[in-house]
Amino acid sequence: MSNVRQLPGKACRFYRLGRCLYEERLNPGLNLTWRCAVVRRWEQEYDDFVQRAEVFGLEDEAAGSIWEKRFQDILRREVPCDRFDRGGDYELLKCVHLMGDLCLCELPRCAGVCSRFQPRGRFKRE
Repeated sequence: MSNVRQLPGKACRFYRLGRCLYEERLNPGLNLTWRCAVVRRWEQEYDDFVQRAEVFGLEDEAAGSIWEKRFQDILRREVPCDRFDRGGDYELLKCVHLMGDLCLCELPRCAGVCSRFQPRGRFKRE
C-alpha cells in the first residue's frame, strides 16, 4: 500500500504553478494576504500621494503629472520581493508568480487530484 500516491492536479482548472486557486475563485479578494506585496505597496504609495495632493489642493491635472513622474521612479527601483522572478504577463510588474494582483506563492499548495478537481475547460454545475 505504500506505493499508492495521489495524482498531481496539473490538469485541474484551479491549478496554477503548483498552487490551488479554489478558495480564491470561491471568494475572490477575501484573503488579502494572497495579494502581491509589491502591488499592495504601490497602491499604498498612490493612496498616500492622493491624500497629500488633496491636503495641498492640487488640481487633478497637476497631481496626475506629478504622480506620473513619481510612479516612473517607483518602476525604476529594484523590486522589493524575495520571490520576484522575471516573466509573466502583468503589464507593470513582470513576475511569473503574479496572476492579476495575486501572488501565486501565497496561495495554498496543490495537494493533487482532490474532491474539488475540475478538468480545465469544463465547468462543474452544482
